[in-house]
Amino acid sequence: MEFAHVFVLTHLSLDKNGDVESRNVAVTFDLFEAEDHRNNGVENDYESFVVPCDWRENAEQSELIATMREFRAMVKELQQDAELR
Repeated sequence: MEFAHVFVLTHLSLDKNGDVESRNVAVTFDLFEAEDHRNNGVENDYESFVVPCDWRENAEQSELIATMREFRAMVKELQQDAELR
């Protein structure tokens, strides 16, 4: 199985109460972009994760998305059956 590195770019900021919080601001697959983000200021950083390349197949999905994918598969099957006749 192949894996990819994902970099979540973060930024420290103050919330309404004046507390420091870390916010996710972007995601990139490019290490150079992540390092450039970090080098733009001391409040910037990034977290690195390794994810399988087929993460979309295992990602959580809503019932609507699952239903639409099943519907698409049924339509494709009906089209193939029609072409065979």
